[in-house]
Parts: sequence; C-alpha cells; structure tokens
Amino acid sequence: MHPRFTSLIVPHMDRVPCLCLLVETDDGLILVDAGFGTQDMEDTSRLGAGNLILNTRPDAEQTAVRQVERLGYGREDVRHIICTHLDRDHAGGLGDFPHARVHVTADEHDAALNPRDARERERYRSCHFAHGPDWAIVEGSRGEEWYGLECVRDLPELPHGILLIPLAGHTRGHCGVAVDSGDGWILHCGDAYYVKEELREDGRTPLGVAGFRRIAHCDYKRAMEQVERLKEVLKRDTGGLTLIASHDQFEYRNLFGKPLD
Repeated sequence: MHPRFTSLIVPHMDRVPCLCLLVETDDGLILVDAGFGTQDMEDTSRLGAGNLILNTRPDAEQTAVRQVERLGYGREDVRHIICTHLDRDHAGGLGDFPHARVHVTADEHDAALNPRDARERERYRSCHFAHGPDWAIVEGSRGEEWYGLECVRDLPELPHGILLIPLAGHTRGHCGVAVDSGDGWILHCGDAYYVKEELREDGRTPLGVAGFRRIAHCDYKRAMEQVERLKEVLKRDTGGLTLIASHDQFEYRNLFGKPLD
C-alpha cells in the first residue's frame, strides 16, 4: 500500500507492506494472514472507501497465492490460514485459497460477520467471505501463558508449535500468531504495532504514528495496553524470539534485505 498524504504526516508509513508468513509442515502449508487477493487487484472497489486513503496499487504478482505458486506450490497446498484479524488487507486473499481451513478468534469472526457499527461495516468487506470460508473458530485462552502473555495452545488440526496470542484492541478479536520455527519463536503481531519504535522502552514513536494509531485502532486504550505487554515480552527474551508486524517497511527491509517495490 502507498497511503495518501503519509509522506508529510506519517513518513514512516509512506510505503506499507502487508506481511504474511508461510509455514511449511509435513501436512501442507500454513499461511498467517492472506493479504489482499487477486480479485481485489482486478477490482479495487472491493476494498471499499477506505482504499481512497490506503491507496492499494493493483499488482496481482504480490498476492499471497502468486507468491506461493512462485515457490513451486499450488494454492491447494495451503491447508490452513490463521488470521490475526479480518481487515481487508489481511483477509482479502482468503478467496484465493477456497479449500483452506481459516482459523480466527471468536470475537473477530463475530465482528466481521456481525459488525456493530458503520466503522466495522466499512473495515470488513463481505465480498472477502462470500465464497464461504471453512471457519475454525478459536475461543479464548484457558489461562495458559507464553512469554508472560495469555495464549491458546493445542489448536485443532494445527501443529503444537503454533499458538494464538490474544491482542485485542486494533479490532475486537485481533490476535498474534506465535510459530516455533525450530530455531526460535516468531511472533506475528499483526497490527498490534506499526513501527518497531513503538516497542522502545522510552515509548517515543516517529512523527505521525501516534496519531495514526488513534484512527486505526477500534479500542485505543486496549491497543496501547497490548504494546506495553509486547515490551514486556521483549524484556523476557534471551535471544530466541523475533517479533514482526504487518506494516513496518523498515522491519521488512531488515528481514529481507531489500526495500519495498
């Protein structure tokens, strides 16, 4: 995405990735988030009025399904998709994997399919669910913890090394997804933070990001509590943990050694 006006107001977010994770297992592939879909790239009006600001530029080659295919897999090899939440830029690609089981928190599923207000009706696009996803609804934590955070373990049909971390605030049922890579843990934080500077101990964030958070989060106070929890996670880390977010272009560059296109 190339959000409008951000070069002046929020320069750290003038180019915004929609970062998905692809996990290879013995039983097929697992996607964490689905990004925008090929149908969205063919018709950006599917993304709603919010895209006037997000300014998504059509490029089907950047969609998850095209990138999976470039790795030599077929879309049917993606057996499961775990969504941090169901905003347009995270759930648009669900229709490209119609046979995948879609794992999402109960609160997020309810928010997307039964929106309470105009804001929720706009952010969740009914066209992204029109194909009838094979939902796997995840209830809340049973009191288990991971790095001091509440977590949901032993998700049905998923490997034991994949956990859901409730991080509500950006949306009603927003969550993180923790993956044991074998060399350490990766926590995909979704939209819990936008730039890594938010997790600094001094709490200083780049120009404009603090204001953007107030617009983007449905429950700002709760979202800021999640940022504080993530700071505590980093304090507990002894070197085997990587935190990533969906939309930090500098984090993307550091991870992959190249800037966004």
